[in-house]
Amino acid sequence: MSAEFLVGLTYADRLRLAGEARHAAVGQLFDSELASLTSLMGPMSDGPEWPAGAAWLAARHGANACVISDGLSDPWVERYRPETGLGLEVFVESPDSGIPSTRPLSALADSWLFPMAAEVSHTLAGHPVLCEKLVAGEPLSLEFNIDHIKDGRGRVGALLSQVAGAAANAALPGGQIQLIAITLLTGAELAYLRGKGAAARRELLAGLAAAGSGHLSLLHRPSLI
Repeated sequence: MSAEFLVGLTYADRLRLAGEARHAAVGQLFDSELASLTSLMGPMSDGPEWPAGAAWLAARHGANACVISDGLSDPWVERYRPETGLGLEVFVESPDSGIPSTRPLSALADSWLFPMAAEVSHTLAGHPVLCEKLVAGEPLSLEFNIDHIKDGRGRVGALLSQVAGAAANAALPGGQIQLIAITLLTGAELAYLRGKGAAARRELLAGLAAAGSGHLSLLHRPSLI
């Protein structure tokens, strides 16, 4: 789709085309039907600015449950701002959602994956410089509270990184975007990464790949630290 074609479209049409392309790419990546979780959040008048509004999707990837942001890569209404919004979407994938696969996808709103994906999404929407680093290939770590999974640790840590291989990006009408994985850290791993730079995060990513878990978020895996 040419940039000249996009120039002639209304904002509503630009949003629709971006959403359709993104949903097709996400559905293909996870080989899954998708369900919107956005309406389950209720009205959102507060929080960071998303390009068009905060939204999330639920999917299943084989035996794993997935929650994916759906709007960080929407076009901004202002023509001078990027047509791909913040240039990325984030997702968390886990076999440990606690929601049986026999339940509808919308039931993943009751799992810990949803608040985790929402927390990371809102953080990135409020700090575009972090999005720029992730799009450039730099892994990042974040920490926050999620009552579902903190297990007395108080804080939850996550490692954010691009997905390896061709699945790392998706083509939208306005350009390419990156798909960023959210990987749950153990308490020891989170403590280890505090105050350290990208080299330590890449070392941990390599360790996760070597251990066979990769970007998956596992509630009970052995710590690498």
